[in-house]
Amino acid sequence: MTRGKHRNHAYVIVPDAHEIEAHLDQPEPLTVTDRLAKVLARTDADLSATETLTLEVDRHASLSTLLAEYDVLAREAQADRWASLLDVAPFPDDVTDNLFTSPYYERLQAALARHEAAGHHAAVALTALAPRLTPGEDQADPAAQLATMLDQATQQLRPGQRTRARVAGLIPTPAEPIADDMRVALAQRQELIETAARRLLQDAEDAGAAWVARLGPPSSRPERRERWEAHAATVALYRYRYDITGPAPLGDPNAVRGPDHAAEYRGGRFALRHIKASVRHDDDRGPQPTDRSAPRRGL
Repeated sequence: MTRGKHRNHAYVIVPDAHEIEAHLDQPEPLTVTDRLAKVLARTDADLSATETLTLEVDRHASLSTLLAEYDVLAREAQADRWASLLDVAPFPDDVTDNLFTSPYYERLQAALARHEAAGHHAAVALTALAPRLTPGEDQADPAAQLATMLDQATQQLRPGQRTRARVAGLIPTPAEPIADDMRVALAQRQELIETAARRLLQDAEDAGAAWVARLGPPSSRPERRERWEAHAATVALYRYRYDITGPAPLGDPNAVRGPDHAAEYRGGRFALRHIKASVRHDDDRGPQPTDRSAPRRGL
């Protein structure tokens, strides 16, 4: 690229993703700038042992990597349970086998997890929805059909009483039973994710970010300050996860795409409501004395 006297041209050959995996939904295409950035980020140079170690440490410390690993582990932790529930659900004839071989099976697993995370029984939903599937070559993929039906049911029902704990208030934890080694792996990543979320909040506070100012000031009382920070860290993690850079704490609601994003947006709104409620509570109490033990002075 340094030899052109008047101009240089670089070409990138990009295969058609639909030709490779035509049966799968394709991600948004990369822009020219995105593709150039990926090319420039690659190198064929051999790394030293120190450079390799540093790169590996950075990879494991990356919040994006931790989030992706948690998502995969949480799905794998419940894979057998989903299979057992689907195996006994009252599907029409010749549907069950097509579910397990469907390219949309992971989407179905995610829909089951979202339904349970909202406090509902997946077994109850499958009993009600499974008979409604319409088998046949001209019909939609049964796993995709069922995933859509589950998501619609999750949105229409009020949150149940069995809502599960969430990582940093945002990402649902998988339901028990979970194998011991899987539980340890999930717990390790949960701790790192929540520490990173607090760090995101601290960085935003230090930078005087507009979105933090919109939350209102935390209470001077330690326990209320702790709750404010926990909910604000949820907002910080949501912003990181969905690349939100504007002053609105949760960004533009019209930009929410897909059921996973929608579920986590609701988690962010829940955190935001608690922050606002705590700020209003402190405002209603008015200014409080800082030291009740100080002696009074005469006039």
